[in-house]
Order: sequence, then structure tokens, then C-alpha cells
Amino acid sequence: MTLTHGAASDPDDATCETMPVTVRGLVAVAREGGSTVSRGEDWIVRAQDGHAGDVLRQTAAVLAEETRPRQRAHALYARALAFHMAGETAAAVEVAQDLVTISREHELMATGLQGRALLVDLLRREGRMEEAVEQLAQALAMEPGLRDLENQEIQGALGALGVALRLFGVADEARRVESRLEAVETFLPRHHRVARWSNLALEHAVAGMAVGRRPPYVPDADLLGQAVQEIHRAVRLSDGDSYHVVADEERVLQALREAATGDSAAAMERLEGCRSVLDRGTEGVPPQLLWGAAWVRALVREGRSAEAVQAGRVLLSKIEGSGVEGDRQVLAYEVMRAEHPEVEREGSGAAEYVRLAEERVGDDMALLEALFRARVDLLRGADERRLLARAASLDSLTGLVNRRGAAAAIAESSRRPAGENVALLLLDLDGFKEVNDTCGHLAGDAVLRRVAAALRAAARSDDIVARWGGDEFVVVALLDATAAAALGDRLRETVRERSGSGRADRVTVSVGVAVRREPIEDDAWLRRADVAMYAAKGDGGDATVVG
Repeated sequence: MTLTHGAASDPDDATCETMPVTVRGLVAVAREGGSTVSRGEDWIVRAQDGHAGDVLRQTAAVLAEETRPRQRAHALYARALAFHMAGETAAAVEVAQDLVTISREHELMATGLQGRALLVDLLRREGRMEEAVEQLAQALAMEPGLRDLENQEIQGALGALGVALRLFGVADEARRVESRLEAVETFLPRHHRVARWSNLALEHAVAGMAVGRRPPYVPDADLLGQAVQEIHRAVRLSDGDSYHVVADEERVLQALREAATGDSAAAMERLEGCRSVLDRGTEGVPPQLLWGAAWVRALVREGRSAEAVQAGRVLLSKIEGSGVEGDRQVLAYEVMRAEHPEVEREGSGAAEYVRLAEERVGDDMALLEALFRARVDLLRGADERRLLARAASLDSLTGLVNRRGAAAAIAESSRRPAGENVALLLLDLDGFKEVNDTCGHLAGDAVLRRVAAALRAAARSDDIVARWGGDEFVVVALLDATAAAALGDRLRETVRERSGSGRADRVTVSVGVAVRREPIEDDAWLRRADVAMYAAKGDGGDATVVG
């Protein structure tokens, strides 16, 4: 079904856009009232409507010009999904890896987690299971850092993580992650709640049919009934909006229950009424596979095994290489039991072979789960070390990055490739000495904390804001000279506004701006910003000068 998860942006930015992700390993689209909410989502809709080529061209054009991390993340996500819809999984993997990289570089945690969840599915499709395990472990290790459950991006990231965990059978971790969302379920976007119940319904339907692959070879009627109840809930939540895939799923799951444990003739009649599901695109693959399983089983129960074999083979061929393995296995088994009835005759070679194959699959999944859990333990230990390192790079008074962290950021930014604009802003407070002399150092510390909060509020979420020392601050931003000057003015204005008028501790700030477009020595870059800052002070302070 359809789900729009959170955006490619910093979780602390409440104004961010939303960005679709995959559900049960498949691309899906959620539309509230039939309209999309962002260009990124529109790309996803177009990719699913048969315009993946257009989306690839448009995102390529955006990526050639766009430098802002959040916007690049939107384009990369859409591009990865468009490649996936076009059947180019290897290319989708490369783009998704780029998305993970940019998210890590700019500390976009929610986006990074979603990117890794997407990679889990794509790598599984490529048969790169160990790499998929690594991405899943990395994603789970990031989860404790996503704390604001009222933030839709974080809700979406956790939802994507839950789906990825279930794909690998790590049900306990999936339930734990999902339980975090249950506390705020009534506040979740409707499409998120619809998707949750849809995913549970499909999962329980597949599990119910899997029971029928073991003696006494009867699907679990309770699980199939539970799946029907859950899909009913998803349909009720959708309230008649454009969740067409969910409506298909409801009809298919009802028919599957009847075909497996009820009236096979009624099941066939119901399946005839929703045959149009077979014409859907990639987002309709799970109900397509289960439609096929229900159709084949109903035909066999009606004594039409030859017809069941022929129909099942056609469906397997039509959707080869698509869908989650569990969904596809349901259809494949139904075709096999139609071809070889002895597969359910205890003591037969066919039955023994299937039993051994099921055990082998279980052993393989157990091994992957063990590797996954070991890797998570290691990563969580590394996260603790990273938290300690981060604490060592923070200024204890203001909470901003300290001089050590700022110097590292400046050195790294100074080496960025030619053609990339990076601005270094050096800020010095006007009137701070007088505050210290007249009001005391405690008042001075309060001013520094107030200024730090003002700078952080005025800067963009992607900018690095640091205390350089004393009453000096620095900002590193991916901006050209014009935009950097505008940022400098915004920083000044915010500091001035928060200082108020007529206060004894009132300060303003002088800003020097130096923009590099080619690699530069960090000391030379700092000198340029320093000269510009003193020029601003020479003009009377509370000014921005680009040097």
C-alpha cells in the first residue's frame, strides 16, 4: 500500500517537507485528498505512474545545480526509487548509498535511517545479504537518537525501520520500534496509520499460508482471519480517499481466507471481482501474488488442477523478480502443490524435500539474525564512543561546537572540491567588554548563552555554528557571497532583537564573511574572514562585511 514517511532533513526542523519511502520492500504512494505535498512526493507519484524516465531526467538536472543537502536528499531518494521502478536495482543501490552518505555528512539522522532502510530492501533484491544486514544494523543503531516522536520525519523513519526489521524476521526489535509509535498513533498522519495496518495484514496473511507448508498442511485460519480484520481497519482509516491498493488488498485477503479455509467457489467469485489488481504496477505486487495464490488454491479445491497449474505458472512468470520473498513463496508453493500433490503426502520424497528446504531457510535466517545482532552490539558500543567524542567537541557554556570542533570543520570545508561555494563567517560581539566590566562575568556568561541561542535560531539547520573563543563565534555554511551576506545580516538582526533596547547587557555583533570557491589553506581563509570582521567593527559595528 501507500505510505509517505518523513522528509530528508534535520529532525529538529519542524518546517521540513515530507518524503515517501518504501513499504514491505515496495514503492508506494500516499495521497491525502488526492494531492501530493511536495515536489519529492510528486516525483514518487510520477515514477509509479509510468514516468520513471522523466523523474530520472528531472532529478539529474536538480542534482547538477542544487547544493543544499536537504534538497539533494529529496532528489536522491526520488532517483533511487525511480531506478527501482525502472527495474535498475543496481543503479538504485548506488543512488541510495549516495543518500546515506549525504545524510551522514550533514547529520540528517531521520533521512539517513530511511536511506539505510531503503538499502536493506534493495540489497536483498541484489542477493547481497551481508551488506543488507550491515545497513539494517546501522539503521537500528541510529534509532535511539530519534527521540521526538511528534516529529513526522522521525515517525516515518521509525516506521521504515520497523518494516526493514520485519523483512529480516527480527520481530522482537520490530515490535519494540513499533511500540514507540503506538504511543502517538492517534497523532500520526492518516496514511501512516493506514500503512501500518496494511503491512500487518499482509504479514499475517503470509504467515497464515506458511503454516500450510507443514503437516497437517492446513493454513492457519486464525491468522488469515486476523489479516482480514487488520485490512478492514486499514480501509476504514482510509475513509474512501485515494488508497486504491488497500481496497484491492481487502478483497484479495478476504478471497485468500475463503480459498484456503472456506468456500472455494465464493473465493473465485470474489477474485473475479478484483482481477484488475493484476494490472497494477510495482506498488500492487503483494496483492497480485496473494491473488494468484488464492486463485490457484481455489481452482485445485474445485478439482481443476491442470487449469490451476497453467494459471499459476503464468502469474509466476509475470511477476518474476518482484515482491518480498515471503509473498512470492506463497504463490510458488501453491503452484508446486498443484503440479505435485504428493508434496503434501507425509513420507513422500517431495514432502521431505520441502521440509528440509524450509529448515534450511530457517537456518539461513537464524544465521543472518545472529550476524545482525552481533553487529548491532558492536555499533552501539561505537555510538557510545562517538557520543563521548561529540561531548569533547562542545562548548560547555553555550552548547555550541567548540574551537576544536570548529577548526576541524573549517579544515574539512577548506578542502572541498573546486566549484563548491563555502562561506566562513567570523563574528565578534560589540559592547561585550562593557557588559563584563559593568555587570560582572556572570552577566557576561548569560549574554554569551543568549547570543549562542540567537545564532543557532537564525542559522539554517545545515550550518555549523561554533564558539571560537571569548566573545567570538564562527559559522560555516554552503553559500555563495550574496547568500552568506544575507545570512550574516540575519544573524546580526536576531542578536540585536534578542538583546532588546535599553538593557545594560545589550550587545550587537560584527560579521566578517569570506567565501571560498576553490580549495584554500584554512589559516588563509580565517585571515580573510578576520580582516572582513575588523572592517565591520571599523564601520561602527553591527555590520556585515564580505572580504
